[in-house]
Parts: sequence; C-alpha cells; structure tokens
Amino acid sequence: MKTRRWVYLLTGLGLLHKEKVTYPNIEEVILDNIGVRLRRISLTRKDRIRKPREELGHQDRFVFYVSNGIKDDNFAQKFADAVTGSLALAYDLAPEEAFTSICISEDMIKLGRFIRVKDILGSNALGSEPYFRVVKCTGVPSEVLDYIWHIVPTIVKNQYLMDASNFYRESITQAWVADDNVLDIMSDNSDIPASQADRVRVETAYQNAFKAIEAVIGEPPKDKRKLRIKLLEAGINPDEMVGFDLYGMKPGKEAILKKIADMQHNRDKKVAHGKTDEPRNIGYCELKDKQALAGYLISTHIETKMKQD
Repeated sequence: MKTRRWVYLLTGLGLLHKEKVTYPNIEEVILDNIGVRLRRISLTRKDRIRKPREELGHQDRFVFYVSNGIKDDNFAQKFADAVTGSLALAYDLAPEEAFTSICISEDMIKLGRFIRVKDILGSNALGSEPYFRVVKCTGVPSEVLDYIWHIVPTIVKNQYLMDASNFYRESITQAWVADDNVLDIMSDNSDIPASQADRVRVETAYQNAFKAIEAVIGEPPKDKRKLRIKLLEAGINPDEMVGFDLYGMKPGKEAILKKIADMQHNRDKKVAHGKTDEPRNIGYCELKDKQALAGYLISTHIETKMKQD
C-alpha cells in the first residue's frame, strides 16, 4: 500500500512576475539543513485543469514538504512564521495577516503543479474567511524570495531570531514610512504624529523595534564598554555607521553603539511607560531611523550565525 505523503500550502506568499514567463512543471527549492523542500505551484479556482502552458488566471504560490512528506503541523507553522519574519527583513513588507500553513495530501497537486481551491476547502467555501485566507497573497520578486530562502533555515533553528524578526515585522506593521514620503514629512513639519492614535502606534512600533534588538543582543548595558563587547560577540561592528539619512533626515548615519544608546534612552524615558515626565515626541523619521538600525542588526547577525553553523 502506498504511503500517503503530505504537503503544506504556505498561505499568503506568491511570486511576482515582472513579465510573461513559461512555467516548468516543477520548480523546487531545497533547504536541506531543516528538511524542507519547496515547490512552486499554481492555485486555481477553476474546476477544469488544462495543460500547464495553456492555463490562465492562476496564482503562483508555494507548497512545502517536511522531511519528505511527513505530517508535522507544529514545524510547518514554525516555518511559516519564519517566512513571515524574513519577508519583513528582506523587503520591509508586513502583510495584513501572518502566513500560515495548510496541510493537504500530495494527491491534490494535479498535472505536476496545479491545486484547485475547491479541493482544499470544498465547493461551499466561496466568500468565507478560510477562502480569502487561501486565495489572498502578496506577490514578491524572485530576488527577494532567494534571500528569504537563504535566511529562513537559520531563523527556524534559532528561536531568538524568530522573535527578533517577528518583533521587527510587528514594528513595521504598526507604523512605517516609505522612502518617498520622508521628504513630504520633513517639508511640511508633520514628523510628530498629530493624533493620539498615531502617537500610540509610533510608540508601539518604536518599542517593538527595540525588542527586536534586545532579542539579538539582550538588554543593552548602559556601560558602553560592555555594550561594545555584546555587539562584537554577536558579530556586529559597534563603530559601523548606519541609519536612514535620505534627504538629510536627522539623526542620519551614526555609529551603531551611539544609536543603540540613544534608542535605549528614548525607550526608557518616552516609550516604555504609560506615564512619563518626558515629552512624548517620537517622530516618524526617528522611528524609521531606528527601524533601519534594528533591521541591519538582525540581518548582520543572521549572516554571522550562518557562517558559524
């Protein structure tokens, strides 16, 4: 009797095509160090599946095998969480809903690359919450996906990096400013949030960016010598000049050591407490600068960890 093999649909993530492409029957990514094999598939809402090169209106999506087809829901969700965090690091993109995994039989993959929505959910799910969770996706360029598959195994194997990447994701979910909007903010003096709701969102985003840094290096010591040692141990150059300085935005590029010290001070005095004597004036540009710091620290440490492993 043939052993049933299971595969997991990764909800929410798709491949963005910049031009028309010819599809192979199977396109795989092998992540040997965590026992995951990914396949690019086409999710279709049609009842009848024709030959792959004739099919129109499909969505390029991803399924993955755990240890060559076993059923392991906990690991599958962990993998989906790692992909969610890595997308934030790779692309500064945080979809409305975090990615999840749906376990299906390998037999549902037709003609080598097609999965019908009705085979996953049944014929009566049109318009339901599970339906939209399955069909909605964020299209990501192939070069970004290459980087995601590069760092995901290290995130999966290290819980603190799972925490760091998803704290970062939550930060940019709460509040994030596109590069093109920075000049507008600076020119019309709208850097400080005008409403109470926006101020709270910016403070929450700032706090989560700091938590992302803490997940990597721990609580930053106020003693700069000790902080320097912690950074070096994490494979981070304390004197590296980083930050966001487009259009002359302040504070601009500064040494990592100084930026972390300044961020910790602002967190302690302005953000971490419901009541404070300090003015609550964390602005969008300050937030963007420290989000850039957090993203750089996490990504740099991941590369260091990969070399060690």
